[in-house]
Amino acid sequence: MSPRKRKPLRACKRCHFLTTEERCPRCGGETTDSWEGYVAILKVEQSDVAKALGIEEEGEYALQIL
Repeated sequence: MSPRKRKPLRACKRCHFLTTEERCPRCGGETTDSWEGYVAILKVEQSDVAKALGIEEEGEYALQIL
């Protein structure tokens, strides 16, 4: 069996949420494949990083949209 190819992650231009879709499933914004940095927020209510970045939901996010 050949290994499955993963779709590349895309970042929402509005909320920075990472997805494989053309439109963000969180906010409906347009996504791009031009992004840098990665952060995973597991417990948003306890995360100083989430507070600093203004993230209100758990998930994976791009740090910068290029």
